[in-house]
Amino acid sequence: MATEIHVPDDCRRLEEPSIPQLIISCALMVWLLLCYLPQWQRIVSRRSAEGLSTLYILLGSLSGVCAIGNIMMLPSSAVDIGCCRTSTAFACINGLLGILQVTFGISCFWVVLFMYVYYSEQEADAAIRGRRPSVSGPDETFQRARQAWIVLMIACGFALALLLVATTWRRGHLGSLSAWGLCLQAPYTWAFGTSMLVRVGFAGWSVWVVYFIVGAMQLVLISFAIVFAIRDEHKPKAEGEEQNAETRQPTETSRLLDY
Repeated sequence: MATEIHVPDDCRRLEEPSIPQLIISCALMVWLLLCYLPQWQRIVSRRSAEGLSTLYILLGSLSGVCAIGNIMMLPSSAVDIGCCRTSTAFACINGLLGILQVTFGISCFWVVLFMYVYYSEQEADAAIRGRRPSVSGPDETFQRARQAWIVLMIACGFALALLLVATTWRRGHLGSLSAWGLCLQAPYTWAFGTSMLVRVGFAGWSVWVVYFIVGAMQLVLISFAIVFAIRDEHKPKAEGEEQNAETRQPTETSRLLDY
């Protein structure tokens, strides 16, 4: 006689996984991969990491690690992981899609990090020397540690956004940043942030708020790209008119030849 597996009450909601939610989550992961492909291609084609701030890369990577740690410490994530013992493989994967999406996103950013290290050895060495070990003591309570993660993640999100925006504006061009990549990433970031908002609710605000911050930064960078494109379009015309004016100005030799 087969023994019946006891399913906890918290895991019963995973027994009937949402197919539309699974499709949307997988589509968002494919969308994210398509967003990063133009960025990777631009860095490799230019063989340069110009336009990428060292602190942006460092804080972006650290912020991604904090995002993974933050979603792993949510009570709902602990329940989903524990329910994999009694749920089917499909229900387990569907329940862990939120964690998988965040992990996949930071993995794509880490590819940019590796390219940055490869093409900018001096800046990479400075970034590596700037890392600091964890200062959290063993006597810290779980709640205080979680609050520290949240504060650090939000601060890193604001910092990387401001640093990249300031670097791009100071240089006056996007450099190795891909305009097409930004146009694809901005709607994805807002869609993914909304998806995480629906999944974890307002109680897990620390999971999705950073994506809205990054989405706002991407919109600012897209506006910079438009401004730079308009500026560069009019700049050759002005330079051409100045060159023509200099050509038309009579010189001492031309006056003698006219006579």
